[in-house]
Parts: sequence; C-alpha cells; structure tokens
Amino acid sequence: MTTTSPRGRETQPGAIAAPRQTRSQQGLVRMLQAGRELIEASGNLDDLSINDIVERAGTSIGAFYRRFDNKDAFFDVLQDAAMEAGLEHVRETVERDPAWRSNDAGTLADAVISFYVVTFRRNRGLYHASLLRASQRKASWDVVKSANHEVLAMMVPRLVSALAQSRGIKADHDTTQALEFEVRATVQMILGMLVNSVLNDPGPLSLSSRQLRSWLQIRLRRCLGLADG
Repeated sequence: MTTTSPRGRETQPGAIAAPRQTRSQQGLVRMLQAGRELIEASGNLDDLSINDIVERAGTSIGAFYRRFDNKDAFFDVLQDAAMEAGLEHVRETVERDPAWRSNDAGTLADAVISFYVVTFRRNRGLYHASLLRASQRKASWDVVKSANHEVLAMMVPRLVSALAQSRGIKADHDTTQALEFEVRATVQMILGMLVNSVLNDPGPLSLSSRQLRSWLQIRLRRCLGLADG
C-alpha cells in the first residue's frame, strides 16, 4: 500500500520510520539538516553519500537505515520538509508583511519577485538536484511545482485585485479571469528564467547577481503595464 505526501507524492510506508525516542528524533533532525547543507553545496544527489550525511550529523549508518530505505527516500523527506517550511514562511509573510497589505500593484509585483529570488537563492542546490532527478523520470520536481501552486493561490488574487484597481476597472468574473491569466503567465515566464539560471549558473541571469532582483522586478512591472519602480 502507498500513501500520499502533503505535496502529492506517493511514498512507500517504509520510506521513513517514525523515531520513538527524543534522542532518536534529535538524530533524525540532525541528519535532515546535514543533508540539507550538503545538497545545497553539491546540487546533485549522486554526489551525496550516506556516510557524509551521518558523519556530519554525528549519527550512524544504522540510524540512517532505521529511518530511510535508501538515499532517494531520504531526499524525498528532505524535499517535502523544505517545501512545507517554505509554504509556512509564505503564509506568515502574506499575512504580516506590509507590502502584501498595501493593495498597490507595483509594490505587490516587486514583492512577488523578491519572494522568488530569495527562494531560488536559498534552495539553489535543492532545486538543481531536484531538476536533475526529474531528468531521470523521477517526480521530484513535481513536488516543487505542487508547492508553487499553493504559493500562487495565496499571491495571485491579491495582485489581481490591486491590478484591477490600478487600471480603474471593475473586477467582475471575466475581468478577474483575464487578469489572473495575465499575472500567472507572466510569473510563469519569470520562473522559467529562474529555473534556467539554476541549471546554467553562472550566466547573464546568475542567481548571485546584484542586478537580478531589480531586473526581474522591472520585467514583471512592464509586462503588467505598471510604471517602473
């Protein structure tokens, strides 16, 4: 029997065994943290060894295999945890950050870009490893896409509402649908650029470039008919 993870991935029940003791749980947390740091440094699951994980975490090979069937299962859990943490951060940001309560389309557009640039920089290695696995017909990138659908569901309606206000048009059903398509299509284009920069970094759109955020903010504003910030 299989189960479905929060990100829609089917997992085998043996993929991870729940630790029964506090010390065991602390070891699990350390292994996941060690794996996260190592995958960010390498960007390739093939370069990540179980020995490196347990050595960095201060645990053992036996402790690893008591919780995970293999390295792929470990990466699945690691990625799910990263996506859930990212979603929680978005929920808090959208609720508390003044930019997301401003109802100013330009401010919201800039906030969208800031979020994605920070997210891609923070997860550069994880995303690179996930994209490489996806090329081997493994569904790891589907997990990222699923998380992004939830992000867009939180962000897009706010930007659509502000965009309608900035254009002085009534946000009826047809108008809202048209604006939502416009926003989603433009954001998809921006995400394609960021994904490309993950796979082809360094390049003109290097994730490390100081110009990246402002350049993308201008592109998004112009695509949505907004004045440059």
